[in-house]
Formats: sequence, structure tokens, C-alpha cells
Amino acid sequence: MKYRCSHCNHIFELQDREFHRCPNCFWTTSLVPVGRESGQVSIPNVISPVSQEPKIQKTIPKKPIIVLVAVGLIGGLIFILFKTGVSIPNFSIHLPKFPTLSHKLESSKSELAQASQKKQPSKAARSLLTSEEHAQLVESFKVTIPRKLSEDEEEILKKQVSLPAKLAEKPKITVWKKEDFEKMIESEQQKRKILLGWLYVRSLTKTFEKYYPAAVQVFDKGNYAESRGLFIQSLLFPVYQNNPKIHRAVALVMLRPYINDVIGKIAILNQYLLTQNLSTEAHGIFESYQALFPVLELHEWDHALQMIAGLKTRITAFQNRPQDAKTDYPPAFGQIDTELQAAIQAEAGPKPEAAVNLRALIVDLDLKEKIARQNTAEELSKIQKQYEQAIEMLKQGNWQEARDVLLAIEYPSELVEEARKKLGLIEKMFALEEAKTKKK
Repeated sequence: MKYRCSHCNHIFELQDREFHRCPNCFWTTSLVPVGRESGQVSIPNVISPVSQEPKIQKTIPKKPIIVLVAVGLIGGLIFILFKTGVSIPNFSIHLPKFPTLSHKLESSKSELAQASQKKQPSKAARSLLTSEEHAQLVESFKVTIPRKLSEDEEEILKKQVSLPAKLAEKPKITVWKKEDFEKMIESEQQKRKILLGWLYVRSLTKTFEKYYPAAVQVFDKGNYAESRGLFIQSLLFPVYQNNPKIHRAVALVMLRPYINDVIGKIAILNQYLLTQNLSTEAHGIFESYQALFPVLELHEWDHALQMIAGLKTRITAFQNRPQDAKTDYPPAFGQIDTELQAAIQAEAGPKPEAAVNLRALIVDLDLKEKIARQNTAEELSKIQKQYEQAIEMLKQGNWQEARDVLLAIEYPSELVEEARKKLGLIEKMFALEEAKTKKK
């Protein structure tokens, strides 16, 4: 959405979620929404006339008029008959019956039931198969417990997710020199045709020399919290002409390139310091993750499931930690201009979700958990029993019920393959039975 700053008359666009402040003068209380009409220009301190709403031509639908005329005629006829003493005939209106939602649902269920009955072959359909095919159809299969894993399962269990690279990365920044700062001030004065005055420019340069190089030196030594404090102090500009309004409208606007550079550095340091605070816990999670692999290699499924459940609990607690805690800035933060404080809070705040991303680890644990659970003796016995129930249904000629049970078998791979073969024979019976019925 477009906004206009009533303070400096700057027009710009902001997203709904962005911090509402003027990027030109940093004011937050002077934003006025700009209309979307093409060619509209907003003039400060002038109230635009209220636009009149376009007249909407309302048309009366024809059908209600016809109905009213018919009702009037019938009423007149009844009045005449009443006056003349003639008996009034009985009028009855028969409205068409529309099917209700419940009727539609019952009709759909009936159609599905009929379609299912049509697809269901008779018990005599087994005669359509050869003796070899019928033997394959009712042949049983025994899953070995413990079973040999497939190549895909072995590959998933051996795969390891690495620790996020961000935990080991050190922050990197670009550095301004005194000459860069002085050239920026000179360029802004020429571009905006405003002279700040030699004395004020000298005081700005002294502020830069006092804090900015010191912040860079401390940064290079790895003292990131102290470096962040010095960068904040490098924004302690003297108030231009001792007037906060003029200071924000002139000085802060002209110093914008430098201010943006410092806020960017504070954001980098905030994100790194948050990542460092979380790195200890993240390293502990990955150490427990590494201890999982020997257990998986020995196929100790119950123990592996316990370890995976513990890891998931720790990851959930890690991800659900409070994320709205404010950054602990040094006392110098309260001494800089309030508009700069708001800009730092909005633009330099750390993002916990970007600090340590454990999504890849969660996906990997889900896959390993699925394989471990499917290979426990309890689950294999359960799926074996389900398969044997399908065989009994096939022997009794309950083709549709057997097919539904076989379709529900999703593991292990060797049993899925056997179920697939039997499903193929059932489908063949369905097709032969249907073809035979059509010939009749």
C-alpha cells in the first residue's frame, strides 16, 4: 500500500507486515495512506474534498412485477365474485418437489451400493481362473521375524543429517572508513542543496571516529556483544540546530546511508548472538542423534524407537522456546533518537526460526521411526495376521472384502509384493465375470 509522509512529503510503498515509518525521514506518526486513483497527488496540510459516490441505476426486475400484476388480477376477480354472490372456486397451487440434501445422500449411497454389487463377482467366478492361478490366489506367505531389510530401508537407516552450517559460521561485515563517511555527507549536501554547517559536520565526524572504528576492532577480536554496543553509540548524533523536528527531517535523512549501514551490522550481530545462545542445545541434540546409529545397525527396534521419541521431545521443546523476548541492548540504546530506536527494533531484531533449522533432522527421524516401528515383532505379527485373514476370505469367495484387506497392506515390501499378485488375480476375475455377463 502507498503512503505519504506529511512531514517530508515523501511517497513510498509499504507491505502490511512492515514497520510503518518513513524511509526518508524515519518518522512513524506522519504516515498518510495515498489513494489508488491514477494521477492522484497528495498535498500536505490540504484536506481533499470528499468524493461523491457514483449514482447507481437501480433496475426493477421484471419477474416480481409480473407476479404482482397476477396477484392483483386474482384479487379483483375474487372481489367481483364475492359482490355478485357467486361461489368462489377453490384454487390449489402445486409446487414442484425438489430433492433434499438427505435424499441426494441416500441416492448416492444407493448408487454406490449398486455399483459395488455389479463389480462383485459371484463365488463361482473362481472357475474362470486356471488351477495354477487359483492355487496362487489362496497360497499363504510367512514373514520371517526378524526379517532382512530391503536396500531402500538400509539406505534410509544409514543416512545422516549434518549439523546446520550456520552454527559454525562467523559473521561478516563490510567496513566504512572516515573518508567514506565524509564523502557521504558531502554528497548528501550537494544532492539536497542543504548545508549542515562546518561545525555540525565536524561534530558528526568526531562521533564517527570515536565509536565506529572501535566497534570494528572489537568485532575482529570476536567480542560481538561489545561491538554491537559501540555500533549503537556511533548513532549518538548531536541534535541538529537543537530542534528534534529539524534534526529528524534534515540530519537523519541526510545520514540515512550511514544509518542503514549501522542498522544492518546490528542485525547481523543480533542474529549471530542468538544463534550462539542456541548452539549449545543444538549440539546436544545432534550428539544424541549420532548415538542412534549403532542401535539402528543392531536392529534393536524398541530401543531405537525410545531414542527417537526422546529426540523428538527435545526438538519440540527447542522449537517451542519463547521467541518474543526483547534483545538486551546496552544503556546507550536509550540515548539515541527515538526514531532510530524504533527502526533498530523493527529491522535489526533477530529471527529465531532462521537461527537453527532442524527441519531436515525431523524428516530424517520420521523416516527412521517408520522403518523401526514396522520391523518390530509386534507390528510384523499384526500385519501377518491381517494377510492370513485375507487368505481365508479368498478361500470363502469373499473377493471384495479380501481385496480391501490386501489393499491396506503397506509393509513389509515382500508381503506387499505377494498382496499385489493376489490383487492382480482378483482384478482378472472381476474383468472375466463382467465380460461373461455382457455376453449374456
